[in-house]
Amino acid sequence: MLGRIEYDALVPALTASLIGDMTTRALGIQHTHYPVPPALGLSALVLLKWLLFAGALALATRVFIELTHFLKKQGEQRLPRLPVRLFVGGVLVVILWRVVGSSDYLGLGVPTILRSFTDPTLSPYAFCWKLLFTAVTLGAGFLGGEVTPLFFVGAALGNVLARALGLPLSLGAGVGLAAVFGAASNTPLALSVMAVELLGGNLFPHVVIVCVFTYLMSGQRSIYSAQRLLRSKSGFRFLRPTPLRDLSSSPPPPVRRRRGTPQ
Repeated sequence: MLGRIEYDALVPALTASLIGDMTTRALGIQHTHYPVPPALGLSALVLLKWLLFAGALALATRVFIELTHFLKKQGEQRLPRLPVRLFVGGVLVVILWRVVGSSDYLGLGVPTILRSFTDPTLSPYAFCWKLLFTAVTLGAGFLGGEVTPLFFVGAALGNVLARALGLPLSLGAGVGLAAVFGAASNTPLALSVMAVELLGGNLFPHVVIVCVFTYLMSGQRSIYSAQRLLRSKSGFRFLRPTPLRDLSSSPPPPVRRRRGTPQ
């Protein structure tokens, strides 16, 4: 539920996390090991850079969300049968692959994610190509593979922005990795915690700042259109939980809760 923390879910979520982690470790499955970013003091200038950084990430996030939903809607209208949409989507991905002339944007893209932390010569268009490949794939109906590709988009764009703004490369890639998916899924706090877990405490508080501002600037949208909204990012409370997919058609009237009024 967006706009309200579900405290009833704390124990089930913690239990599921611990059991999932212990199960994967017992099976010998390990997370990707990322370079540890350097420590960076927070100053007024650094904060200003992070705000610009977040604005660029928010724009990329909005483009990805709108493009994915647009392609999905157009595909459903023009090609009602899912197998046909999947076939056409697969053909489009193959065409893109041939046009680009590289396999870097196929699959999860973990090698390029790792390059984003260390390579100052990474193509400034890498995030654009991965964004397009992923939007076409998801829009065609191939679901279940948006997390790591969005990590790719965020890390690669973070690499470019870090170079432009004079920020440590690995810090920019790590913050971007978390912030794009955090905004696209409306989970900025969860992705901030995840980034500190994966990349170390040097990301704090930078990743929290960027995740929150990217989330706020990315609009009232999500890659998960079934998410239910109770309170908008601007502070308005809806009369009932509303799926995000319904907001663009006939949004219910919001009401601002007065101070002191019970929930």
